Amino acid sequence: MRHRFLITVTDTNGFRQYTLSQIFKWIVLIAALGILSAGVAAWLYLAWLEDAYEEAKLRQKVLERNIRLLENDIGNLNLQIESRQDALDRLGDRLTDLEIFVGEKPDMNFSTPTRLENVTLSAVQLALLFSIVPNGEPLPMEGITSAFGWRKHPIKKRREFHPGIDLRAKKRKPVWTTADGVVEYAGYHRRSGYGNLVIIDHGFGFKTYYGHLRKTSVRKGDTVVKGDIIGISGNTGLSTAPHLHYEIRFLTRPVNPYWFIKWKKESYQIIFKKVKQVPWESFIALTSHMAAQAIPPSSRPAQK
Repeated sequence: MRHRFLITVTDTNGFRQYTLSQIFKWIVLIAALGILSAGVAAWLYLAWLEDAYEEAKLRQKVLERNIRLLENDIGNLNLQIESRQDALDRLGDRLTDLEIFVGEKPDMNFSTPTRLENVTLSAVQLALLFSIVPNGEPLPMEGITSAFGWRKHPIKKRREFHPGIDLRAKKRKPVWTTADGVVEYAGYHRRSGYGNLVIIDHGFGFKTYYGHLRKTSVRKGDTVVKGDIIGISGNTGLSTAPHLHYEIRFLTRPVNPYWFIKWKKESYQIIFKKVKQVPWESFIALTSHMAAQAIPPSSRPAQK
């Protein structure tokens, strides 16, 4: 009975004996090893789960710390925004001071729309207003490819505020200034992504930006008059196709250029209703004062 298993079965009729080959012994041994291996694997898996749990807890603590730091940064940023807003408000107050300086103190009992509702400007006032405030097209219009406001950036693929308007233009189209002013910047501006950029300071709080130019034809410090060519259109900087990025800022804040592009002398009052960020009463008072200074004393109406 060597290398054999002997199994005896006893019942009422007697007993019987069975022998099993050694193969069965190997089957039992393999089964036992399998059960043992499964137990070891289960133990190792539980140990791995425990380590993963501890690592997740550590990551949660790091994330909570980063959230606290981000909240502090947001708080500091809000303080900076409030501080800059106060500074902008103080700049806005200077325009009211300008009204007082020229003898046109604003009537605080009436809102802006009421005070501008029946405004009628003379030809001289209109000429002055349209020379100091950006107006009209900065190049031959072929359509708008991106409007003013929030959008998904075509290259960065993330939601960003678009502070200007993109005007479709083929390469080498002339670009001209939309008001009198002084060139503040002319050259390649890498940080903004505008490529070749011209910034013109028109005074009285207004600046215009002309981006993605192929080439500029002015230099910093140059004096320009409305209609002067400052460069040619192109595709420099972060741009997917030739176009002109045209931007208007008033007291450092961007305003929608669309209504300034559409602004015409024949319907000049429309912009007073469409663009609320500009205290138009101050500019009307200013043009009135400048017009009075431009008329020779002998031509002025006699004072009663």
